[in-house]
Amino acid sequence: MAHFVIIGKDKPNTLDKRLAARPEHVARLKALHADGRVVSAGFIPTDLAEPTAGVEGSVLVLEFASRAELDGWLADEPYVLQGVYESVTVYPYQLVLHK
Repeated sequence: MAHFVIIGKDKPNTLDKRLAARPEHVARLKALHADGRVVSAGFIPTDLAEPTAGVEGSVLVLEFASRAELDGWLADEPYVLQGVYESVTVYPYQLVLHK
């Protein structure tokens, strides 16, 4: 298994779309987590002191057998399908330390 960092940058003014797609997005991450494949998952708030002010994007560190498997998973990502993300960047990731 390989680790990947996925950075999804939100389009401007898509908070409503993000909130509508969030339950399905989180359910998919919980399924991966149950399989032990989530190293980290979270969002980047526009203002850390006021998380409901907006979102800049998401950062995920996930484990997949291959980049092709990850790409298949991303093809069904609700934030992609609902037009929340302006861009998605994927990096291979070498895990050194974790909690």
